[in-house]
Amino acid sequence: MDTKALEEIGLTQGEVRVYIALLELGETTTGAIIKKSKITGSKVYEILERLIEKGLVSHVIKEKTKYFQASSPKRLLDYLGKKERELFQDKKEIERLIPLLESKQKSKEKIQSSQIFEGYEGIKTVFNLILESLKSREEYYAFSIGDELENEKVRLFFQNYHRKRISRKIKVKIIANSRRPFFRELSRLKDLQIRYYDNPVPLGVFIFKDYVATLTFREKPTAFLIRSQQIADSYKDFFINLWEKSKR
Repeated sequence: MDTKALEEIGLTQGEVRVYIALLELGETTTGAIIKKSKITGSKVYEILERLIEKGLVSHVIKEKTKYFQASSPKRLLDYLGKKERELFQDKKEIERLIPLLESKQKSKEKIQSSQIFEGYEGIKTVFNLILESLKSREEYYAFSIGDELENEKVRLFFQNYHRKRISRKIKVKIIANSRRPFFRELSRLKDLQIRYYDNPVPLGVFIFKDYVATLTFREKPTAFLIRSQQIADSYKDFFINLWEKSKR
């Protein structure tokens, strides 16, 4: 039986083994539980107490002997519902703390900084930063990535991202050095302009506010993020100069 789902909702391996053993045994004593679950006696009492607290096990005393019994598997939904409510409260508390934490971070920020983000979640962090940094109707600039756009997963990533960008009414200008089919699709999106430059240009560079992000999706997706007003301004000037020379 695959019990991974039970572990993913917060049960330990020991708790899963004891709970499954009780489902199969019915009302029984610790001796049978130890034998069935192969959990040592020193640990099984602690595990049973935790399962009782979670509402997944109950017990009765008969003739001075304690018998344990698994609650209905439907109680797992009640347990999960309780965890969801706790997570919701935790989320509200974190949301309350975020402004305070951000103010502490900003007070210590350096004028210049650099970071490296790896994997699709890392790339997503950078693009979320674009959306969070810019207000509605503000604009950023980008030099398109290259052959990685032939990868279906990469195209899907950008399709999902641009849906969020459009919903926030953020504008973007893109310079590419080849007319790929995907660019035709992009050019139809709202608040997006794309032009083509015949000569080589930097690939995967995104310029927004005082940030410059360089992306690559080859091998492991990676983003190099630099925060520097001087560097960002230099890239913006370079982009605008090429934009005026590029073709529609």
